[in-house]
Amino acid sequence: VRTLKKMLVAAKARADQGRQILIFPEGTRKAPGAPPDYKSGIHGLYRTLGIPVIPVATNAGLCWQRKGIFRRPGVIVYQALPAIAPGLDRRNFMAGLQGAIEPACEVLLDEGLAVQGRTRKDLNP
Repeated sequence: VRTLKKMLVAAKARADQGRQILIFPEGTRKAPGAPPDYKSGIHGLYRTLGIPVIPVATNAGLCWQRKGIFRRPGVIVYQALPAIAPGLDRRNFMAGLQGAIEPACEVLLDEGLAVQGRTRKDLNP
């Protein structure tokens, strides 16, 4: 709880300075194609800061493994999605965030696999 409060205070100070805040809603990298596991900290930031959240989808997991230092050649794509306006309750915010990011990541995953000459069967979740 203390760490979360410190994070929220620091994020509020940065946002008040006009700086951007970047957070990974799952808290860590996951294997490409693995089920999502969004953490509540993102909603805490959303509620505390009262600013729009811009979801971002990526296929970075195809090139940067979740564990280890091996890097696979490929093109990493980040896709900014439509902003989520402030003011939603937790349930609607989390559903909207995941509903925006996950389908976009699935598309980027399939496109990235095609470029690498691989399929989902080649993934090791």
